[in-house]
Amino acid sequence: MSKYILLFILVLSGLEVFSQSAYSHTPDSAAMFPKKYGAFEHYAFVLNGKVIEHQTLVANPEAQLNNIFPYPIRLGGRRYLGAVYFHTEARYAPPVRDINLPAYFINGTQVSPYQIRLIKMELYKRIAKSTQDTTINGILYRGSIHVDTEENFFAHRISLPDLITKYTGLAPDEVIIHWHHTQYRYIYEGDIGMIIENNFPLYSFTISDLSVKGVRVDRVHFAKGDRYVVHLNDNSYKSSLPKTGLFMGDLLTLDTIFPCYVPDFDVQEDGIFNYVEVEPRPKNGIDFYLKKLSSTMGLPAVKPSTATQVDSITVQFIILKDGMIANLKSVVPDKPGHGNMLNAIKKNACIWLSSVQGGRPVLFRRKMVIFYSKDQKGNIQSLDGLKYRYNFVQTNNKP
Repeated sequence: MSKYILLFILVLSGLEVFSQSAYSHTPDSAAMFPKKYGAFEHYAFVLNGKVIEHQTLVANPEAQLNNIFPYPIRLGGRRYLGAVYFHTEARYAPPVRDINLPAYFINGTQVSPYQIRLIKMELYKRIAKSTQDTTINGILYRGSIHVDTEENFFAHRISLPDLITKYTGLAPDEVIIHWHHTQYRYIYEGDIGMIIENNFPLYSFTISDLSVKGVRVDRVHFAKGDRYVVHLNDNSYKSSLPKTGLFMGDLLTLDTIFPCYVPDFDVQEDGIFNYVEVEPRPKNGIDFYLKKLSSTMGLPAVKPSTATQVDSITVQFIILKDGMIANLKSVVPDKPGHGNMLNAIKKNACIWLSSVQGGRPVLFRRKMVIFYSKDQKGNIQSLDGLKYRYNFVQTNNKP
């Protein structure tokens, strides 16, 4: 009987150890990352459109890696866990990616076109652009875009060279990156991921459940020596935060002063909502919005203690489906400082979130009153409150 009790205790101990190893590691734990390197076992090698044996790749000294299909596939009557594509002929080469783009910079640091899409537009301070072509590290860029932001963008990110060294023990010049999403089934072409072979310092990642969840390494025997394919399993693969798409358009049309304001929107009254299920609102709340407006206008964040008078401005504008705003105007007589207020609203248009009706974004007419304090000369001293107005009579006209 005692031996069964001992066996039961051992089983429980084993379950406890398993539970700890499976669930107690943090996202930055080494348990996520490779202890040894694979060799694309059970993957097909495809050279110039034809399946080849893995070992015959070394007989093709001009072979270059195209891309990787990391999902089950049937080729030549056989099933594989995936496929690795190579070419020696130009007609089988993949299309050149990210050409004719400007160089992108966040707080003075150059980043890839994919990292610029991850900035929080509600926190940007300044955008500058140049249409002059520039060459950096031997690469020609069609102009440049510089974004200064309050966000400490790189605080919780690790550069790609450091990630390679820390989590694989390999030198970056030995590595080819296969960056792909975490989903486990193929739906459309973008799901296969992308190959990164150079400009590693332009890329950075966060190591967490919301971004890179794991790293896997496969060794490939090329004629010129071994290379290591580092697979980055990343939830943020090719993600974009709201309004960052404006950096991907025509550089000449990018408005660096009012980037999220649309000056020439054609109003179609029938398609504009005044009431919706989810109203548009400033991201991070009204207090944050008023602080941004105050900062833009050069006003203090708190109401001054000196004697002032209370006044207000009523404005209305249209919030578009993508959260941009248009058709801003004041609906009250002009007073000192109102022009600066309208410019501040335009400059901080990136803060607004779109409205939702029936599960989809819609156009919305936003009317609001901003209350402020002014001195004896009528100059605005502080912004004190904000209230929305609708198409019905309201008797409460105080902040």
